[in-house]
Amino acid sequence: MRKFFLVPTILSLCMMLPFSAAAERIRFGVPPWPGVTVKTEVVCQILHVMGYDTEQLEVGPPVIFRGLTTGDVDAYVGVWIPLQNEMFQPLKEKGAIDVIGTNLDESGSSLCVPAYVWNAGVHSIGDLDKYADKFDHTIYGIEPGTGMNTTTDELIKRDVAGLGDWTQVGSTTPVMLSAVMDRVKQKKWVVFHGWRPHWMNVKIDMKFLDGVSGTENLVSTGVVYTIASNDFEKRFPEARAFLRRLYVKGATQSEWINDFAYEKQPAEKVAHAWIAGNLDTVASWLEGVRTVDGGSAIDAVRAAYE
Repeated sequence: MRKFFLVPTILSLCMMLPFSAAAERIRFGVPPWPGVTVKTEVVCQILHVMGYDTEQLEVGPPVIFRGLTTGDVDAYVGVWIPLQNEMFQPLKEKGAIDVIGTNLDESGSSLCVPAYVWNAGVHSIGDLDKYADKFDHTIYGIEPGTGMNTTTDELIKRDVAGLGDWTQVGSTTPVMLSAVMDRVKQKKWVVFHGWRPHWMNVKIDMKFLDGVSGTENLVSTGVVYTIASNDFEKRFPEARAFLRRLYVKGATQSEWINDFAYEKQPAEKVAHAWIAGNLDTVASWLEGVRTVDGGSAIDAVRAAYE
């Protein structure tokens, strides 16, 4: 497996240059997002055992989507919808890409509370103001300028669900979560920005609050697609058969993000350990799939990881 790092100042030039051995190697676009990094590594390790060579091109989504239509990128397992709809939908409608399938459907965002607050009766954003004093009239949010921060400010300004006299404390995600975890350790009431998959779902016993009228821009659910270039099935039919079955639970991707981004383990180590410990799940992805030389893909993986 090979990883390539393309610096922004030469991205356009790199996209114009041919990649070597394009017909023999599967090239994945990988933006700098922990969940996609580990997921791609898991996929590439399995493909390697199946007999494929792979490259991981560490570039942003705009370059990835363009590359899928110009022959410079072969596949991408991180199409988060609706976040990337603006780039994804036009290509889908034109039939310019191969939409292989959904690999994750347990993503979303909302205001969140610790489980002990949920158990005390706070199940929706509409329940918050009844307990405003316990929350110190404060919402812990991520940094100003982000969508969640801006939307939360709008909820407060419009007095949605009685939040008009509340305050949002915005900071970077690590600082916000550190403050939240300090309060959780003390069993204090706290409400904060949350999303999944993310390592916060591993470190905090937390619940996502239901939305109410007016919170539609804050409370969302999403799916993640696997897509490829239009000639992918012709060039890599067995690899596509594997990717069509690829499905990851939200809790699994949160664990990956925790191990890689929070615990600072190398993606290669996280992926290898997960495959070795979850061969039954891998078997469901590889049902009927053959290796490059015609053998059973799952038998090859079991031999490599057991």
